[in-house]
Amino acid sequence: MRFQLNVPNAGHGLPPFALPTEEEESNVTRLLEQALTSAETDIATTRACVARVAALLERESSVARPAAPPRRRVGAGLAPWQARRVAAHVDENLGYSITIDQLAAIAGLSSSYFCRAFKDSFGDPPHAYIMRRRVERAQTLMLQTREPLSQIALACGLSDQAHLCNLFRRLVGQSPSQWRRSRWQEA
Repeated sequence: MRFQLNVPNAGHGLPPFALPTEEEESNVTRLLEQALTSAETDIATTRACVARVAALLERESSVARPAAPPRRRVGAGLAPWQARRVAAHVDENLGYSITIDQLAAIAGLSSSYFCRAFKDSFGDPPHAYIMRRRVERAQTLMLQTREPLSQIALACGLSDQAHLCNLFRRLVGQSPSQWRRSRWQEA
């Protein structure tokens, strides 16, 4: 005998229900069958079986289960046209200050919703994406010009060479000058 739980509005504000193992399902099924057969003749046995089922379910629901991987929300993220316009704006304005409010206005969204939608679309929050693009632009400039790092930092919208060096080391794993030297030696 198989049993199925039909719960109206399941999943609306309730924690996810973990599916029982075969052994757990077998125990619950056996106890419920026993309760059914004794329901009309032996109320004490019926109550005992139902109490054991309740205890089993309570114990199993309190056991820590691995969390399900986060699911992408349906309809989440930026529309393709919004993502293209925002990415183009970032790339065209890396040398200047770029604010969340500016990007949200380009996408036609509120700032808070824009941040969530941006992360769903690009995988990073807006600030992290902008910083990564600035480092990528710095890498391009370091390979194409002999400009000093201080000038490259300013051209990429960073406050100074130290800011570039710290950000570059964090994202790339080596200093800009080491990275530049190693690329020039390869060429």
